[in-house]
Amino acid sequence: MTRRLLTAAVVLLLVGAGLMLVRSGGTDDRTLVAMFPRTTSLYAGSQVKVLGVKVGKVDAITVKGTSVEVRISYDGDVELPADVHALIVPPSIVGDRFIQLAPAYEDGEVLADKATLGLDRTGVPVELDETYSALDKFATGLGPEGANADGALSRLVTATAKNLSGHGAAFNQTLREFSDAISTLAGSSGDISDTVANLEALTGTLQGKDAQLRQLVTNLARVGTQLSSQRNEISSSVTELQEALGLVARFAADNRGALKESITGLTTVSGVLSRRSRELGNLISLVPVGLTNLANIYIPKNWDPSKPWLTKVDGRAGSANLRGAIFDDLDTQLGFTLGAVCAGLPAEQQVQLAAFCGALTDAGGSLGAVLSQAIEQGSSGVAARRGSTSLSGMMGGGS
Repeated sequence: MTRRLLTAAVVLLLVGAGLMLVRSGGTDDRTLVAMFPRTTSLYAGSQVKVLGVKVGKVDAITVKGTSVEVRISYDGDVELPADVHALIVPPSIVGDRFIQLAPAYEDGEVLADKATLGLDRTGVPVELDETYSALDKFATGLGPEGANADGALSRLVTATAKNLSGHGAAFNQTLREFSDAISTLAGSSGDISDTVANLEALTGTLQGKDAQLRQLVTNLARVGTQLSSQRNEISSSVTELQEALGLVARFAADNRGALKESITGLTTVSGVLSRRSRELGNLISLVPVGLTNLANIYIPKNWDPSKPWLTKVDGRAGSANLRGAIFDDLDTQLGFTLGAVCAGLPAEQQVQLAAFCGALTDAGGSLGAVLSQAIEQGSSGVAARRGSTSLSGMMGGGS
């Protein structure tokens, strides 16, 4: 029995030693110095934890001027982040306090051994007596010797109670919606920041254009006054415009087919004119000279502009020389142009102008020959008859 007990004791000792080796990881403890403004209820031997797990203890507490220096030792295999903070945590109102190191290490730079944490990286809890003192000061400030010296606070509380009576649900809903609005604004902080920046830039621009903006506002006020004084006329004009637009709409609806046909014909004519733009340009260049010569043809030799009444109607005589000259000048260009127009007309217009175009073709494309025969020989000759008929049709038929 004694041998068995000794054997079990040895086994337990070996297991305990193995656990201690595993726990320490074969490494030495590390140290850390933390400066606190005070260390109420914190003593040497108090626990040091990370995420609630004990990793070390407080070795010593020393007063250094107006601060307290706390020396901490923690397991060598525990890594702490370089930006770690030390906080004194009270587990309950009455009980031992401990130091919490946070945050826990995940990755990045590791806190060096024998590092020092300043007051900006440590924190202490609010003490109970400080809370009582603050509440006492607050109550004194609201009491009869403070804000309620003349009963103003009492009246405010009474009026608020009356106003909120029966509106608890609505007030609760308002607070909830206000909370949602704050959350939405918090999620849009970037957009709000950009909006504020843009508004600032706009304000700066407007500030530099103050004189122009004042003038603009003044002019707008004048325009508004003028329109106000003529509101009856404007109303009548709008009414008449509405009626006119109604008439146009009805006209377009009643004549839709005719309008479509006219537009189609106009498109065709425009196409022909576009294709013959060069010939038309040449014709326009010759028109002034031709019209001048035509006018000179019909000015009688015995015409006296200062005494027109002396000229007898039956006694007028034209100038044959001028007539021949103008026809010689216009013959080639007009004949070529009109021949090209005849060739480019749509089928329907070719039928209507078949007489004139045929006479021009029979005359070899010479418009001068057609007109000369019509003037000198009257209606004799096939080409002259066909030309006269076509010209009569063109002038009277509206082709």
